[in-house]
Amino acid sequence: MISHLSMRAVWERRGFSGKLLWVALLPLSKLYAAAVQTRNYLFAQGVLRSVRLARPVVSVGNLTVGGTGKTPTCLWLARELSMRGLKVGILSRGYRRKEKRPVILQPEDKFPETLDHDGELAKAGDEPLMMAGIYRQTIGVGANRALAAAELLRRQDVDVFLLDDGFQHRRIQREVDVLLLGRDSSGCVLPAGPFREPRRNLRRADFLLATAGNGDWAPVISQEPAGKLFSASLQPVCLVGFSPQGAREFPLTLLYRSKILTVTGIADPRGFYRLIHEWEGEIVETLEFPDHYAYTAKDWQQISRIARLVDLIITTEKDILKLTRFPFAKDKLLALRVAMEVANGDALVAGVVAKIESARRPAG
Repeated sequence: MISHLSMRAVWERRGFSGKLLWVALLPLSKLYAAAVQTRNYLFAQGVLRSVRLARPVVSVGNLTVGGTGKTPTCLWLARELSMRGLKVGILSRGYRRKEKRPVILQPEDKFPETLDHDGELAKAGDEPLMMAGIYRQTIGVGANRALAAAELLRRQDVDVFLLDDGFQHRRIQREVDVLLLGRDSSGCVLPAGPFREPRRNLRRADFLLATAGNGDWAPVISQEPAGKLFSASLQPVCLVGFSPQGAREFPLTLLYRSKILTVTGIADPRGFYRLIHEWEGEIVETLEFPDHYAYTAKDWQQISRIARLVDLIITTEKDILKLTRFPFAKDKLLALRVAMEVANGDALVAGVVAKIESARRPAG
């Protein structure tokens, strides 16, 4: 089985073996693209049916496998909509969770000291718990997001649902599609590339949000209306540590000239490394695990051995939830908190709100 890290080398056609495997996978990519387009056509023709939820739906998604900032964008949009008086519920698949039934997560006051690693993490998944526990959002979790939405509405009322990672989730109708464009603009679909569907399908979106600069995408999106395209970037906010006493924030200057071990279980950690380097942190060792990885005692032992040689262990907020169950030296394990900054974000939110309000008005 090819690891995700190896696949990245194939997608970028690095080295002779990377190029050779990329060529070998091209026929499978053509078959995959054909299957995806057939599915999209069946939804467009009504052969495959979409469900309309009881509240307007805003989808936040992308075209590629991970690495574009969907969750930070979802959190940014949830905050912006809440500031405009809308009650928001986020619908998440809960990747790699073990519970079959929908799970509803409410904002948690005492977190993560109340976190049941074997229970809540297994039932809900790491990203939903992060959004509810750290960012105090209301989350409905389930592979069938229509059922999760119905269960959430039974618990409390919301004005709008945010569909996290929803661009390919065609079984739910949406009033707004916000599509993120990341670093990769090649358009090569799985398995020879990271694209989940052909690049031209971006026309399905209402708004495009370029999160890694518009340069490589410029030829592709040149015909799109100006009011459809926005740009954004992930920006570091602070460092965060968790203990039985609660969360504690540290300034980013703590990274300056510190010897750092990075521990990540995310799709593409290169942007994470870049932010640390921008604050002149010295990354002396990296440990990269698969996305949504569940850390074991053996992993903790490996991290602890390397940690003796560094000043700080820096990880993500998603990963620190799964690492707090293990003992580390006081204030040595910290998460880099990031937030999405959207240029001309008020205009984007106004466009989203306008579509939500239009959907809420009675027909005729």
